[in-house]
Amino acid sequence: MFLIRDDFAKHDFAKHGQDLFVYDENENKKIKKKKKVSFEKLHLKPELMINKNSKEEPNLLYSCEGVLMFASSRWKSTYSIVNPITQEELTLRCTLHPNFVCALYFCPYTRQFRILFAEVQGTSCQYFVHILKTWKCKEIHSSTSYNFLPKNGNPAVVNGALHWITFHDLKRKKIAPCENGIMVFRMDKEELFTMPHPVSNQNVCNSKQAHLAMTLMVKDDRLCFCNMLIPWYIVDMWLLEDYETRSWIKRYKINLLNEKIFPFGKRLSGIRIRSAWDLKFLYIQEGELLIHLYDDYELYLYNLDRRTVKKLELPRGKMLSYTDCKLYHKSFLAIV
Repeated sequence: MFLIRDDFAKHDFAKHGQDLFVYDENENKKIKKKKKVSFEKLHLKPELMINKNSKEEPNLLYSCEGVLMFASSRWKSTYSIVNPITQEELTLRCTLHPNFVCALYFCPYTRQFRILFAEVQGTSCQYFVHILKTWKCKEIHSSTSYNFLPKNGNPAVVNGALHWITFHDLKRKKIAPCENGIMVFRMDKEELFTMPHPVSNQNVCNSKQAHLAMTLMVKDDRLCFCNMLIPWYIVDMWLLEDYETRSWIKRYKINLLNEKIFPFGKRLSGIRIRSAWDLKFLYIQEGELLIHLYDDYELYLYNLDRRTVKKLELPRGKMLSYTDCKLYHKSFLAIV
């Protein structure tokens, strides 16, 4: 399942609340008409604090175990955490400056929702875990100076750890951090470390822009590294076969310009200045890769093994912004 925002709703949130839309693959498989796509609407009631500032729409940052985390677009360091099913809500104000929110996660060992923050301190950064249930904030200790910040977006959660593509190396800002290309946070020991990402054609990255075209996902309970090679729109997908030895295997190679498979292939071929912002890979579920085309505001499901594509028609022609499409499943879990 994934969730999108009602981006173009201009009504008064404080009076009417706001809507979210959920696409459920299993429910849509029951629909006999293949072209019809069903979205379920979730409603955030107007009495919630997130709707009180109706002039500014909050930004959807993270989705975890049915709980959503929003950032105020007006008040910096103010966050709203909401379960759309139970309507439970929590407002959090962070006192760390400057701060970087890395993840909202559910710790399977303590059964608690937590937030991982980073506070930038010159050429290094200090990480903190905020426990929502107890309102305690504790520092994450590292044996060495940790100078990495992750790429934005939900981390890939597998093997009891959170995983991100490393984007910032605060000590070597102009050098792509390939040998530390993947950041890892173990939830049981609350430890941070890095590991190298797979390399396509034995060529290392030569820019931070190359890391923008990389995505981490989960496929068949294994970490999946997705690397879109710019400007060719060739996608290499690797699976981490052995977590302990960090053994990767290249499983898929996708040519997005193949017009026989991808209906948008011709449009991509016509782009003169190509970048990682042209499209985004959101997640893999039941063997299907969700692809988001930015400029055309379109969503496609690509079956990795069958090599077939299905376009998803959005409800009432709603468009997307790149921050407003998240992996989601319904949950009655309490936030605190």
